[in-house]
Amino acid sequence: MKSKEGNPPLPSTLTPDQIQQVIRALTGGSGNTKRTKFKEPSTFQGERDKLRGWLAQLSVYFKGVGWEFDYNKDKIVFALSLLRGEALKLATPYIERRPDISWSSWDDFKNELRGQFGQIDEQGAARAKLKRMAQGSKGATEYWNEYRLIASQTGMDDATLTYHLMRGFKTELQDAWGMDGSDSQDPQFVANWAIKKETKMAAIKHMRHWTTSKEKAPSQGTPRNQNGTF
Repeated sequence: MKSKEGNPPLPSTLTPDQIQQVIRALTGGSGNTKRTKFKEPSTFQGERDKLRGWLAQLSVYFKGVGWEFDYNKDKIVFALSLLRGEALKLATPYIERRPDISWSSWDDFKNELRGQFGQIDEQGAARAKLKRMAQGSKGATEYWNEYRLIASQTGMDDATLTYHLMRGFKTELQDAWGMDGSDSQDPQFVANWAIKKETKMAAIKHMRHWTTSKEKAPSQGTPRNQNGTF
């Protein structure tokens, strides 16, 4: 079966390479998807819990290559070239130039992605994930960066967010917070405190280890005999 414009029929299943070849053909061979020194975003296969992060990668990349404003068609083509697996099916209507495509802008395309591959109950999923979070072996900075990303989706108030943040910190930081006597319920304040406190605690631990190692170091001189001779 031929398309409306007389193009040869498309196979029912396209490989990622074939998808990109067709997209290049439809955009005149370029689509402005030029390679730059900026690292390209990863591919997306339709995982609901990864869509938000993938869109964030695209946003950073577009700013880097100068596509932050306008360039709607280029953004859509570039994003389509990164789709894999289940998400790749989203590219078929575009490739076949179907008249029912509703993507007139990059925002429209993102909304389509969110509708098909976004979290069904984003807030509920975020709350459940937040309650399971813990610092573990991570540093306070890494833990806080991961925590606030999830926290922004929960709709929780600051007091609740601060409680779960402190609950997930290492025991030594929890003990230090209790000794400091602060009662702040601002999660950003608590996070900044934890990062500074952890840095100080690490410095003290290093200093003590260095002092202990120095005290245990063997003498470099030749020991004297009891009669005073060597």
